[in-house]
Amino acid sequence: MPNTLPKEVEIDRPLQRLITLRLLRLSSKLNAQAARILKESAGISINQWRMFVMVKAHGEITPAEIVRQTGFDKGLISRTLKRMVEDGLLTSTISESDGRSHVMRMTEKGFDLYERARPWMHRRRDRLESALTASELAMLYDAFDKLEGAIEDLEAQR
Repeated sequence: MPNTLPKEVEIDRPLQRLITLRLLRLSSKLNAQAARILKESAGISINQWRMFVMVKAHGEITPAEIVRQTGFDKGLISRTLKRMVEDGLLTSTISESDGRSHVMRMTEKGFDLYERARPWMHRRRDRLESALTASELAMLYDAFDKLEGAIEDLEAQR
C-alpha cells in the first residue's frame, strides 16, 4: 500500500510517545471507568456527575460559568442540565444579577444521587493519585499547566 501521508509529515517517534495519542487513550480509559462506576453506584452518567460536582462546589452556578471553568461543550452542558432539571435533580431559576442567565441548584433528589456516587468516585480518585508520589503528582499537574499554556500559545499564533 502506498504511503498516503504528505511528504512534510514525518513519523519520527513511536506512537506510544505521541502526547496527544497517550492523553486520548488515558482519557478514554478514565471516562469508561468513571461511566461504569457512576452507572453502577447511582444510575447517573458521567456528564451528570460533572454537573453535580460543579453545582456542589459552588452551591449554585450558571451554565455559562460551568462552560468557562471546564471548557466543556456549551451544547452538551445545556442538554445535560436541561435533562437534570426535567428529572428533578437540579433546579433552574433566573439569575437575580443577570436576568438572561439561569442559576442551577441541586435538589434533594440530586443531592441523594450525588452522595451515592461520591464515595465511589473519591475512592477512585484516591487510588489514581496513590499511583504517583506527591512529587510525581505535582509534576503531573505542572505538566498539564504547561501543555495548556502551549496550546494557548499555538492558538494565539494562528
